[in-house]
Parts: sequence; C-alpha cells; structure tokens
Amino acid sequence: MSDLRRLSELRAETEENRMDFLRTDLALCFTFTDLAKTEIAISDRDAAMSVCAKAEDGYSTIARFVPEINNSEYRNEITQKLTELRAVLDVLQQRLHV
Repeated sequence: MSDLRRLSELRAETEENRMDFLRTDLALCFTFTDLAKTEIAISDRDAAMSVCAKAEDGYSTIARFVPEINNSEYRNEITQKLTELRAVLDVLQQRLHV
C-alpha cells in the first residue's frame, strides 16, 4: 500500500473517530440537561447547577473541535446540535437564575 493512500485512510479514520467522540459528548451533554430538568423539578437547585456546569463544559469542548472538522456535512451536523444544546442550556440557566 502506498504511503499516500495509507495517510488518506488514517485521515479518514481520524475524522470518523473525532465525529464519534463529538456525537457521544453531545449525547452526554443532552443527558446532563435532562438530568438538570429533573433536579429542577424536584427543587434541587444545587444539583441542577452542577449538572448544567458539566453540560456547559462539554459544550465548550465540542465547540473547540468544530473548526477541525473537515467534512462540511459533519461540521453542519455538529454545529446544528451545538445550537440546539445552547438553546436548552440558556433556558436552564434562566430557570436556575430566577
């Protein structure tokens, strides 16, 4: 196998691994937001704030990786999900700081 072909395969594999990581991290962030909603419902503000902070950290981490996504379709997918996550986080922050 030529070095150029191997390099191309490694880049593609790296991109797929990056996407798996980002999708998984996004799913975890949405799980944290669901948990925060539950904590708010049972009036445990401190727990809700703690879980929201974890989701915020995940959001920041994911946002740092977006510019590194070479495939525009993948980049759009992650950007759209980040926008959705930001909206949920903003609503939760409003509910927590009332």
